[in-house]
Amino acid sequence: MKNTVVVFILLLFVLKGPAQSKSSPHYDKAKIYLDDHRIMKASDLEVNQVEVRFMDSKNNEEIVLPLKNISLIKVPKGNHLWLGAALGTATMSLSALVIDLDTDPLGRPREKEVGFYLAMAGTGAALGALIGVLAPKWKSIPLKKKSLGFHMPINLDINAQTNALNLKITMRL
Repeated sequence: MKNTVVVFILLLFVLKGPAQSKSSPHYDKAKIYLDDHRIMKASDLEVNQVEVRFMDSKNNEEIVLPLKNISLIKVPKGNHLWLGAALGTATMSLSALVIDLDTDPLGRPREKEVGFYLAMAGTGAALGALIGVLAPKWKSIPLKKKSLGFHMPINLDINAQTNALNLKITMRL
């Protein structure tokens, strides 16, 4: 009986394992960087081994592109809430210090209370957090392009009709 339960549990993992699912990755929102230096904003992006399928955000039509024409795909992942709050707090705290060090028109020093500093720092934190929430972080999706394993970031092209020499250097950021 004990062996039957163990075999049954192992069989459940084998039948419904994550390696056997054939669903391709799906993203709600993305930026697609093409090889011809265009950037397309996409929604409902689906990536498989050969192509990507998405809805173009500009004209709301479905587009299918081969993976070989795409250099990079970025999807939003999180936001800059804490960075914005920290920068806003620091900026407004320094502004409060400058205001406090300034003198009035008669030359007397202006002495501010602690509440003034807390109000300025709190306002800066709130505004910075709001701006940080509105600025998303972007994560690059690794593309599984089939290649021989050798990639040169430099492409040299000679055009005989226009007597031009084109040098293209690609860099991943």
